[in-house]
Amino acid sequence: MQYYKKDKDKLVCLLCSYYCKLKTNQTGICGVNKNTDDKIECLVYGHISALNNDPIEKKPLYHFLPKSKSLSLGTVGCNFKCPFCQNYGISQEKNIDKSKYYSPKDIVNIALQYNCESISYTYNEPTIFYPYAKDIAIEAKKHGIKNVYVSNGFESKEVIDDMLGIIDAVNIDLKCFNDKYYKKELGGNLNQVLENLKHFKKNGIWLEITTLIVPTKNDTYEELEKIAKFIKDELDIYTPWHLSSFHPDYKDLDLPRTSLETLKMAKKIGEDNGLKYVYIGNVPYENSTFCPNCNEVIIKRNRFEVLQNSIKNQHCPKCQYKIQGVYPKMKTIRKTGFAGSFYPQEKEEILKYIDEFNKQITINGSFDTRAMIVPHAGYVYSGFTANIAYNICKDKKPKRVIVIGPSHSMYYEGASIALYDEYETPFGNINIDKEYSNNLKDKYDFLSFDDNMHLEHSTETQAPFIKHYFANTQIVEIVYGKMPFEDLSSLIDEVLEDKENLLLISTDLSHFYTQEEANKLDNICLNAIEKKDMSLFDNGCEACGKLGVKALIYSAIKKDMKSKVLHYCTSFDKTKDASRVVGYTSALVGY
Repeated sequence: MQYYKKDKDKLVCLLCSYYCKLKTNQTGICGVNKNTDDKIECLVYGHISALNNDPIEKKPLYHFLPKSKSLSLGTVGCNFKCPFCQNYGISQEKNIDKSKYYSPKDIVNIALQYNCESISYTYNEPTIFYPYAKDIAIEAKKHGIKNVYVSNGFESKEVIDDMLGIIDAVNIDLKCFNDKYYKKELGGNLNQVLENLKHFKKNGIWLEITTLIVPTKNDTYEELEKIAKFIKDELDIYTPWHLSSFHPDYKDLDLPRTSLETLKMAKKIGEDNGLKYVYIGNVPYENSTFCPNCNEVIIKRNRFEVLQNSIKNQHCPKCQYKIQGVYPKMKTIRKTGFAGSFYPQEKEEILKYIDEFNKQITINGSFDTRAMIVPHAGYVYSGFTANIAYNICKDKKPKRVIVIGPSHSMYYEGASIALYDEYETPFGNINIDKEYSNNLKDKYDFLSFDDNMHLEHSTETQAPFIKHYFANTQIVEIVYGKMPFEDLSSLIDEVLEDKENLLLISTDLSHFYTQEEANKLDNICLNAIEKKDMSLFDNGCEACGKLGVKALIYSAIKKDMKSKVLHYCTSFDKTKDASRVVGYTSALVGY
């Protein structure tokens, strides 16, 4: 969106419904958007005046990610002049403190640091700094963080449409139902706020409404009923209505606090008009959410604190009635299937293995590793060999680890990519990079998602190592069946291009030959890897994950990468039975 348009010798600001026509060097009603000759500049971009980690209930939003934290920020300036504003120290301020600059990435990093599920643009009117808020919101979306507007509802229609896919929820102040009060004392006009409320609802942005009940200004039965009827008739009965208690502030110091009786009257008006979710705020009073169907308490609150949340998949747990709002989706988890067999079920037991493995490592050296070849048998057999590769790469900090392994349990044409939310390990769950995984699935025709393919030990045995050595990484799991190695290599080419990726190719070598025969066959595979000799893969090399290894080496040749075999052994080292062994190796590919 372009935030202005030309009108002869002026520029028209498109951020709010005032549509200020500004001459060069003129600033809009908000005091922070200025015509700088060839554009309208948002002067507060990057310069915040308030930053807090708040409960989402404080916005207030009661039907949006309950019990979550929202990083809340504001700047100076406002396009309204409300005489009761509790944030007048920043909203009515025109001097901008530019001593510190926060980029959109800075704000998102702070939100990530404090595990905030959303970022709220609040304290002053966010519409006036929409260019900044939008850039933050776009960056936040990359990390799965949602975005919230707490607003007076005087946005331009252009901004409301631009918010689609960017802003997830809004709380709009419907300050009264009296146009004269809006125009004379507050700012804007009632009709435009009402039209914008309908616009938000039409665009599918989650909407909650707040009315600060100010004694002698908007507290009559008739006016409150007009608000309730508007919500019911023009929005819907499921739109939450927050009734907030006034306390003397700014210019309205002579008015009394809102009485509890008035708040109760307003709540009854809303409920009598059919509204399902009416809440009293800013006073110690019951503000829980009840199921509209069976009257079960489904979210119990003490002011901003959620004491109990019983909603299950957006429904009442007692009668299954749908509770409107935006709630966390139940996370899907790629559950462990081989803990307790291929590797220990307990974290402490795995750590004992790793500690013992690391005592025996003598290999070191520098290598810009982009990919690893690792075995996937039980840790007692191949864990040491795999751990060498992980230990050498322990100082890497990959954004994501892509682990590719063969299917051992079912016939499959093509490959399956895991589209769960998390990957379970004894060390704790690993976040699956679903955005990256979905992008790969959309790009490569041979990729799909089949839940049955992911009960697979070739990839799962890598997960505890990944979580231990790369604690903050995300994971992408691909399990392949029958397919051309060239197709898999094309995907590997893309994976290797991104320096933030670490690729793992899982394979064991020959199976169930004598020790002597296994050494001969496995040596062919080792030479194919070390020498990048594609002809050897089809001349005696045996490996359950040969297709993946072959695809990687094919990509390494195209990219002029080096390969280095780290270790080789067979199961004989543990069983001492030379009649029937399995071979294992680990190797690095990079520069």
